[in-house]
Amino acid sequence: MKAMKKAFSLVVVAALVALAPALPIQAADTAAAAPAPTAPPTIIHLVTRPLCAELHKHIAPTVGMMLENDRVMKNSPKLFSDYNKDRLYGVDNTVSNAAGPNGGTVMQSSGTMNAAQNMTILKMENMVSPIANNIIAMEKMLDTPALMHGTGNPDDDKKLAAIRNKLLKAIADQNATLDIINGFLQTQQMGDLQHQGDEYLAATQQSDVTGKSSTQTPATANPLLADPNQAGLPANPYAIDPANIPGLTLGANPVTRMLEAVNWTLQQTAANENEAGTAIMGAAQECGAGAPAPAASPAPHAT
Repeated sequence: MKAMKKAFSLVVVAALVALAPALPIQAADTAAAAPAPTAPPTIIHLVTRPLCAELHKHIAPTVGMMLENDRVMKNSPKLFSDYNKDRLYGVDNTVSNAAGPNGGTVMQSSGTMNAAQNMTILKMENMVSPIANNIIAMEKMLDTPALMHGTGNPDDDKKLAAIRNKLLKAIADQNATLDIINGFLQTQQMGDLQHQGDEYLAATQQSDVTGKSSTQTPATANPLLADPNQAGLPANPYAIDPANIPGLTLGANPVTRMLEAVNWTLQQTAANENEAGTAIMGAAQECGAGAPAPAASPAPHAT
């Protein structure tokens, strides 16, 4: 997959960049010859082929934003993996005292995120807005009248429509990745909010610094809301525990399924991007970008 991504990101962008100076086609309409022999001709207007103009004006910026999203989203699988590790090895919020590090009040409950999990969630949160803004901008780029309704050149319109459709497929895959990241993020934040304060209720049942047990009776937690992944919603009584499904490893959890889903959407994005890259390269070559340089003329023989 890395090789496929490299082909899309380097070759296509290079072709589109090379396309920019080659777009204008000088018309035969120039000013009269100036008296000075060194004066350059004055260009009255430019004529461009619709295919080349749209590649430069709308397709190239779309590809740039798509690659920027790829750069950001490639970090998401690691963050899901880190969140799983944070749940096991996160910071212990034990309040130490004269009785030693294990003699204080444990202020961490199973319903709220620890400090390490909160940092991982913050990193995910910082990813969401840039990806979403790029997706909105890309869709606007591809919804211009020329790309949606045609330019009047049937051959160019057919090529542009094919490129647009392939880019829209890649954008849809990126949007799916964003939905997974943002959905998981919102669920964890809502679940954490649902259980805020539970650690203090649990602390009232522990021994204080003198070794005496507290006599306060905490409120009974709702067992239906004990899972932070439910975000305050009752658990489905018919839910199947993945650990009981034959063939799955013991200890499967929703975070692991999110990780697998993100890996799948990233692979789909790469596949659709490469299809779009092939179509873009073909169009760019028609406009002069990426075409082989003409052979050098032989030097004239001295007479």
